[in-house]
Amino acid sequence: MKTYTVHCSCNRIELSLCGEPKARVICHCIDCRELLDGPFYPVTVWTDDTASVTRGESNLGIYQHPRLKMKKYFCTNCGEVLFNTNSVDWWAVPQWLIAKSHNNQLPRELTAVTHIFYEQRIVDVSDNLPKHLRGFSSPLFEG
Repeated sequence: MKTYTVHCSCNRIELSLCGEPKARVICHCIDCRELLDGPFYPVTVWTDDTASVTRGESNLGIYQHPRLKMKKYFCTNCGEVLFNTNSVDWWAVPQWLIAKSHNNQLPRELTAVTHIFYEQRIVDVSDNLPKHLRGFSSPLFEG
């Protein structure tokens, strides 16, 4: 089983991601934008049995969104966001953090394969990936 090691900028916190991610997406939902302050969010999604904090848990800060069932986990030393959880407690790890932890190269098997919640987008993205209007089983954007 393949294992990926990811760390924050100051290296105080390290994550271990094992096996296959639950999803590899670019999320455009309003909730992610509100929690993470970006126009979209390229992530790999892991369950708590495939992802763990392997070093520096005492440096891990948690921000619980006051209205959403989402949390943001960050390093209290350098401030870098390591992952966030969604309403079912899956870990969404930013693809740029994974790339940064692997010599600025995102492993091919972790690249996004689709966009989700594209109907909520605030930025059009020009790529060849499918663009689901809502979740994975929703209709595709026909623009």
